[in-house]
Amino acid sequence: MFSCRAAWQRCGPLARRAAYRLPRDVVQRRPMSSLPGGSGDNIVYTLLCGGVFVASVSYVYSTLSTDTSRYNDRIEELEARPKTEWVPKPPPKSGDEEQV
Repeated sequence: MFSCRAAWQRCGPLARRAAYRLPRDVVQRRPMSSLPGGSGDNIVYTLLCGGVFVASVSYVYSTLSTDTSRYNDRIEELEARPKTEWVPKPPPKSGDEEQV
């Protein structure tokens, strides 16, 4: 344990200085395909996601258009009901008056 610590104290600063001197861009970077069409898999995923998007937009449109007509029919039905005049409830009788 003591020998490991002594080696670390002696070689640690040297290793840190050497690490800062290494060039960062030595390794060639592989270009990744980020656009659809780079490979066959990307085209399949693009078509799948596009189809799901079109289906969801058409579902939302059809749902909203039918719900709007149903909502308007419901409002017309509610307005066609006869309206009764609101009458407040009579106040409760207190127990003191009955005892007197």
